[in-house]
Amino acid sequence: MLKKLKVSVSLIVLGEVLYWALEYFANTDNSIFSELLTGILLGLSVGMKLLGIILLIVCIVKTNTEVTEKKD
Repeated sequence: MLKKLKVSVSLIVLGEVLYWALEYFANTDNSIFSELLTGILLGLSVGMKLLGIILLIVCIVKTNTEVTEKKD
């Protein structure tokens, strides 16, 4: 359980770091390589954030169901 929580938080943080890198590279010239790199970084950033949030929600729901079952 704790491992999934660590993975989800690290994915969210890594997604934020990639988004900051995207902002850094977006300020450069508008070459084809720059546009490709911007698209790849944006896709990876959004994907990692979404995956981290989904894992976090699953972890929270699973914990809540386990606590509810132990009370009964």
